Amino acid sequence: MRFFSDFESGNLGRITELNASEYELEINPDTNNGKFRLWFYFGVEIEKGACAQKCLFHITNFSKTKSCYRLGMSPLVRSTLSSSWSRIEESDCFYYRSPKHDRNYVLSFVHEFEQGHGGEVYYFAYSYPYTYTDLQKYLHRLERLEMPFLQRKLLCRTIQNRRMDILTITNPDTGANAHSKKKKHVMITARVHPGETPAQYICQGLIDLLVSDHPLAVAMRDKLVFKIIPMLNPDGVFLGNYRCSSLGFDLNRHWTNPSWCQPEVKAAKQMLLDFYQDPDIDMDFFIDLHAHSAATNGFMYCNEPGNRKDSSQARVFPRLLDKQAPTFSLQQTRFDMDPSKEGSGRRALGELFPDVHCYTLEVSFFASTSSLEEGNTTGAGRADVYGETCVPYTQDSYMELGRNVALTFAEYYRIKAK
Repeated sequence: MRFFSDFESGNLGRITELNASEYELEINPDTNNGKFRLWFYFGVEIEKGACAQKCLFHITNFSKTKSCYRLGMSPLVRSTLSSSWSRIEESDCFYYRSPKHDRNYVLSFVHEFEQGHGGEVYYFAYSYPYTYTDLQKYLHRLERLEMPFLQRKLLCRTIQNRRMDILTITNPDTGANAHSKKKKHVMITARVHPGETPAQYICQGLIDLLVSDHPLAVAMRDKLVFKIIPMLNPDGVFLGNYRCSSLGFDLNRHWTNPSWCQPEVKAAKQMLLDFYQDPDIDMDFFIDLHAHSAATNGFMYCNEPGNRKDSSQARVFPRLLDKQAPTFSLQQTRFDMDPSKEGSGRRALGELFPDVHCYTLEVSFFASTSSLEEGNTTGAGRADVYGETCVPYTQDSYMELGRNVALTFAEYYRIKAK
């Protein structure tokens, strides 16, 4: 067996062979920041002619103790014999404090490798991978469609000279629209934390809906301007980091006063300031897309309504999304002024723009329980979480949540299909 992670978004550190079928694995920390160790993504190549065998892997150095692994989550696996990811069986996965590893939490899981016929490769990942190159290919496909209501621009270059793109989605103001009142602007950002790949799938689902022929999408493009930064931390994504940029900064704690060390946040904030100060632009809404490593369902963090223009209005969008999206939980949504989250996009922009509603949307790395209330039992398997049945998220169900977020804007702004 040959272990490797020298590919885009890959992450694997030291490997210790305990015996022919048991290995201890360590995760490399984020680049220039030893504090964060959660995301892993690596390959195992099987020698030609190797016999089928079961192997036991121990990942020994997670930096977090609270984890969806406690709730029944398991790693993902895909081989070159298959085009799709699947989860390791829950019964073959164990998460526990290990006396052998200074009482650190260890994830142990078993995988059975099929008999090797010609150098098969198996990939293991913390969550569904979505690389910088994946995004660039997706944006290129959209551009090739030459849709008049979609514009892609380079907002800035990263420290490592990668693109940070911004999309504008709105119908051109021509004909009857030319004399309509100014459109409200909706700002959407994703992937400031590179290991939070579910946020990228949500963002893609949202974009897919907004550029589609869905009657509500057409009507929203007449009334709204969507500004979308689909990947706020391209360097961190490329390097296989969990939370930080190439220089080791958690970019979502630097919105208050970004410097040259955080060019992505600096450029995004300056753009928003320019919009806010422009009398011809009505900047109305900001939402930042994330993934949560210790909770189930989708839910939102909202700013305390005391500083908002209307405390009741701040609760409207989460309530509407709860009705629209079966995997979203209004019960888990909360107004939060946690000091540890100062400098986040939601907090910093909420204070800077008191008449703009600012939110964080979180989604579980693992599963939904709220969807079962509607009788929805689709998904890759089922698990019991403290007596509560849940449905693991898939790439498709993450994108479906994104589509539901997009449709919620139509109801929020009372836009009807033509």
